[in-house]
Amino acid sequence: MPMSLKDRLTKARSKLSIKTYQRPQLFIIMMMILINIIILIIAAIIALIIDDSFSNFIDAFANGSVKWMLTPNAILLIENPQTLILAVVILVIGMVLFTGTIIALTTNAIKDYFQKKKSGSGKLILDQQIVILNWNNKVPELVADLIHLDKEDISIVILADIDKDMAEKLITNAIKNIKKQQSVINLNILVKHGNPLLKTDLYDVSIDKAKTILIMNIDDQTEQSDPSKLDLNLIKTILNLGEIHCIYQPSIIAEIRNIESKDKVLKLSSIVHSLKEHTIIPICFDRRLGHVIAQTIINPKIKDVYLSMFSFDDAEVYFIDRCNFDDCLNHYSHVIPIANHKEGVFVLAEKEKDLKIKDTFKGQTRSLKTKTIELKTLNKVTIIGSNNKLKFIKASFEDYTDLYQSEFQAKYIADSDIEDSLDFLKKAEKQETILLLSNENTHTSHLDANIINNLIFLQSNLESQPNIIVEVLDPANDHIIKDFNIKNTIISNKIISLLVSKIVLYKETAPFYENLLTIKSDVTGQDDQNISIVQAKQLFDESFPINFDSYKQMIVSFYQSFNQKLMMIGFFRGQKLHMIYGNLHHEESLSIQEDDFIVFIKI
Repeated sequence: MPMSLKDRLTKARSKLSIKTYQRPQLFIIMMMILINIIILIIAAIIALIIDDSFSNFIDAFANGSVKWMLTPNAILLIENPQTLILAVVILVIGMVLFTGTIIALTTNAIKDYFQKKKSGSGKLILDQQIVILNWNNKVPELVADLIHLDKEDISIVILADIDKDMAEKLITNAIKNIKKQQSVINLNILVKHGNPLLKTDLYDVSIDKAKTILIMNIDDQTEQSDPSKLDLNLIKTILNLGEIHCIYQPSIIAEIRNIESKDKVLKLSSIVHSLKEHTIIPICFDRRLGHVIAQTIINPKIKDVYLSMFSFDDAEVYFIDRCNFDDCLNHYSHVIPIANHKEGVFVLAEKEKDLKIKDTFKGQTRSLKTKTIELKTLNKVTIIGSNNKLKFIKASFEDYTDLYQSEFQAKYIADSDIEDSLDFLKKAEKQETILLLSNENTHTSHLDANIINNLIFLQSNLESQPNIIVEVLDPANDHIIKDFNIKNTIISNKIISLLVSKIVLYKETAPFYENLLTIKSDVTGQDDQNISIVQAKQLFDESFPINFDSYKQMIVSFYQSFNQKLMMIGFFRGQKLHMIYGNLHHEESLSIQEDDFIVFIKI
């Protein structure tokens, strides 16, 4: 049945409406051009009628209306008064309809361009950048910690469902807490609002040219009650990356909340064909922090050692391929070997360039008389509060008890029960360690609120203060907590951001940190690569001070005296930590005092 004229008009209007919605600026330009052409045609017809100087319509159109609109000075040569009036009218119409429209559209386009850049939309052309997918309260500290790098310019792009201005303010605030602010010029930070589950948004951050991809876990309150869903978004994001061909085959570092998700994430690279080109490194940060907190309860000084090793201020962990432990110890002057791994060795060094400095050690070592190291301990702990790290703290207590026949008498008190437990706290205050855990399942603006409330209650009701260890999620609250005269504050997000930044930049060190931050090794079942801190007089049966001519003589003597099972990496003198790094062969007078606390790692 043939289409009626009305139907044809309706269909044409529908198509026009669609095109107008899809390309409004192009539609406006086309409409303005059409209107101007109609006006010029009408003006040419009028000019042909009133002015005998025009021979035909084409002459009136080309040398009349079009010329008057495009060349305003041409009206000065017109002698016919009627034609002059017509030319002026055409000129004014052209200025209003055509020139004005073009200026307005150009201005609007520029405004849209700046608006897109400000809002973080639009495609970014990048190469070998670090991409962070998703946002949580760890990201600002993670980005800020990267300013310590002694490297060329580094680009970091963050793709997350977050307001760009707010994200940049949080990052800026984190950077202000870093001393070396002059290094910020080497760090290019780009925040883009988007969804990592959409490929168009991923390509907008040049994901196919990324050097490293870090997937953070979203702080989703709706999933906290169901552990099986904690890492669902993370797994979906990893699968989404599998369909993208990445030029540099970047490692994918994934923050998991549920330890049971680790095996699932590891299996993805073997069972999903598109992910085989990627190295996937799942890290359960809560498990690592649970170990750090448990170790801090056992020995409060350990937290400072971890912060030093994870930061970019002192010695860092690197990997030297095709090198064995003893060769490294004897022929490298600026590194300390701390663990064997496959065909290489993990070392501590101040800078990456130190890995290339070789110099055979020619000094003499000392044979030291040692004592049996006693790590058995009795710990009475009261834990107030609960979060996802609590189960890992308990597991660390069990592992330590199993390895060293120690005992942990632990009592757990919910935040809501602290007032009802006051009598117990008063009886136990002189001999116990009290650990306050921060509530992580709350809005960002309310982080550590329960810690502050519990501290106010404890310090208001306990006559003498016990050893209180506080976990702080937001580093900005650290100075507030210290106003309560708390000596041991574990800044969870700070430690994690430092650890992640190390693994992002040096992915080959991930196995070392995995073993370091576990009391019982998953592989050997022993305490491999664990750090201990013991007072010197409990280690050596020697007259103090014990003198040395260089740091290399000191650490080699320590290593050999303990049957090549322990390596000294630093010491506490007073309350100050001294990590050993730099030119270890440099001759200088050194000594170990009987009250020093020696920091060593088990090989």
